[in-house]
Amino acid sequence: MLEKVVTLACVLFGILSAVSIESWLRRHHGNNRIASDVYTATLEKYSEFWSAQILPASITVIVVGLIYGFGIGSGTSSVTAYIAGALTSFGSVFLGSRSFASATISSSSILADGDIKSGLRSSFRGGAVMGITIVTTGLAVLSILLYLFKQEEFVNVAEGFVLGAAISGVIIRLSGAILTSAHKLSETNENNIDYNGAYAAVGSDFAVTFLLAVCSAVLLAEVGVDSSGVASTFTVSAAAKYPLLIMGAGIVASVVGIFAFRAATGKRSDLGFTAGSFVSGVLLFAASVYFSIEILGSRSYSYCIGFGILAQLLSGEFCKYFSMDADVFRRNLPKTKDEDIDVPMLHGLSVGLISSFVPALFTIIAIVLSYSIATEYGVALAAVGVSSIAAVNTAVREYATTTSASCSFAMSYDDSAEDNTGYYNILRHTSAKAKATGRAYSAVAASLTLTALLMSVTFKSGREMVDLSNPVVFGGMIFGTVIILVFMGFLIRSVILSTISMLDYAGESAEEYRNITSVRGNIILEVFAIAAPLTVGFVMGVDCLIGFIGACIVTGMAFIFAFNNTGRYYDRIACDALGSVIKIMTAVAIAFTPAFIEFGGMFF
Repeated sequence: MLEKVVTLACVLFGILSAVSIESWLRRHHGNNRIASDVYTATLEKYSEFWSAQILPASITVIVVGLIYGFGIGSGTSSVTAYIAGALTSFGSVFLGSRSFASATISSSSILADGDIKSGLRSSFRGGAVMGITIVTTGLAVLSILLYLFKQEEFVNVAEGFVLGAAISGVIIRLSGAILTSAHKLSETNENNIDYNGAYAAVGSDFAVTFLLAVCSAVLLAEVGVDSSGVASTFTVSAAAKYPLLIMGAGIVASVVGIFAFRAATGKRSDLGFTAGSFVSGVLLFAASVYFSIEILGSRSYSYCIGFGILAQLLSGEFCKYFSMDADVFRRNLPKTKDEDIDVPMLHGLSVGLISSFVPALFTIIAIVLSYSIATEYGVALAAVGVSSIAAVNTAVREYATTTSASCSFAMSYDDSAEDNTGYYNILRHTSAKAKATGRAYSAVAASLTLTALLMSVTFKSGREMVDLSNPVVFGGMIFGTVIILVFMGFLIRSVILSTISMLDYAGESAEEYRNITSVRGNIILEVFAIAAPLTVGFVMGVDCLIGFIGACIVTGMAFIFAFNNTGRYYDRIACDALGSVIKIMTAVAIAFTPAFIEFGGMFF
């Protein structure tokens, strides 16, 4: 009863907070002329972008759903959860991204009036609405499913929900990332960049990670009962519901952290937007200690939550010092501003690759320490910890995009923009630091979540002790490493083809959006991401599949850590979309593991 009351109360608190912040944004539009023009243009593009997502998302969800429901004979609970996961992933981002209109309008009009602190506050709170909407929607739907079905159906519910959320979310993630990347390449005027895709892509990334993290903990609930080092005094049901309580507490902690934001415009502009993350992390850890004692009979499990939070926050603090500032690493390259563009690009790549070491190290430490306390279940709890404060983490990441977009809009309406370059450079500098920090947050969250999902695959298949010297397993690892390179190539290809499409349909945004989600864009990539684990599982068997998924995760996350701080030119290959591709492959592997065990391994 405690779990239901607390979860419901936190969800209601989150909904009221999102509505309140949204209302605040609508009341602070500043310059009416700018607000009116931006609102009309933004809303039109918003509708066109989402209209273009409905058909490809529906077709993909239906086709995979038919295979999942009828092809392997999934039960009613699995299919119901699959549909719910798809609708939740798509719907939460659709509703959340709607807030970007108010945030962008509010920020751009206020910034054009010269009120930089109020404009930055509007930008941050706009991203916060997106984060709160995603978390409250996802937690509400998943809680209802777990409370409706019996304990023995928890695993089936989690599997179906994971698959549906990943399938639906990856469509938006890829389309959005490729859209904005292509716009940056095709537009000569920086002020005309369409940021609709960026908002939707970031929201979808956090939504899918959030949903997959809590489901991974549910899938490993049985392992939690048998965790080494802790005398288990709880049931599988309690182990499955503990992450939901943490997620609920994370909503409250995030809202408090959101209001801890303070706009700073000096040399330490980073202090303001990261303060909320630390406040949220401390509050969430305190709540996790209480619930760990009350529900699981030991505070040890809360330490896993703390390890995840600490790894994420420290990674963000480190990465923001390697951010790209107005196309040039001013901190590292003070003399290259006027040189050929290739020089900053190469230096950006160098700094990005070097900076990948620290966040990867923090992630590894969090995994090892969490595993030492509660084995696989502990790693899943670490992932739950970082995803629980997704609302404030999304605010940081969306803050970067909103500030950048607002700066562009404000410049286009500011007749004296050329005389106020210092003012707008402050905005770009702040946006760059927030972007680097937010990407570090999402990278650590994705790494921990994917690790927990891989452990779910091994646990479900009964392959906890995989022999890496087995040629079948090693072959899967080689194939997994290579397939990530192939997917990177497809991402680059999608950006190039989408850029050409935009140039062909210049001014016809509806045609641009439709072509982003066509074969011209990323349909091939989505099909390959779904087909790859199915092919490996059915042809080579579960052992090969585990090696394949493990290699995909390690290689993919190495790329993501490395490219996070390489600067905007390498951002154009949509490298961060790679995480969503890996998530969908892992989700497919989990959902179809029973079929792989029964029918897989045609040759081995």
